[in-house]
Amino acid sequence: MMDVSPVLVWFLVGVFFFVTELILPGFILFFLGVGAWCAAAVLAALHVPLTVQLLIFLISSLASLLLLRTKFRSIFIGDSSRKEASPQPAPITGVVLDAILPPAEGRVKYGGSSWRAVADEPTPEGAVVLVVEKRDLIVKVKALHAGKEEEK
Repeated sequence: MMDVSPVLVWFLVGVFFFVTELILPGFILFFLGVGAWCAAAVLAALHVPLTVQLLIFLISSLASLLLLRTKFRSIFIGDSSRKEASPQPAPITGVVLDAILPPAEGRVKYGGSSWRAVADEPTPEGAVVLVVEKRDLIVKVKALHAGKEEEK
């Protein structure tokens, strides 16, 4: 029977953990892979018994997990998982460029751009509107104030 190098075994165990991390996200198996590669590196330099190899694997896995998980998690996964409750955004208002006569669309200007817009109620040109919803390239608006024509 062929002898298999323990360094190769630890290296392949590390690769297994890295690949498994891609399949099962949780960002813990990555650090087990780091521990396996640390054990392989030590074993490549020194001949140590299996119990020492396992201790190196466990200690390096735990140390890397405790010291690096939060930093690497924000790099690989992003900060979205740690979002704090944010205050409600300020209402977005715009001005109707082309009258909105449901079910037909009109045009609204907000944020420096012109958008296709829909509304539940007829909204005249020049009316100030609140952007209620944005779906693809169409915004749904609600009239706040009457336009210049209706104020007269």
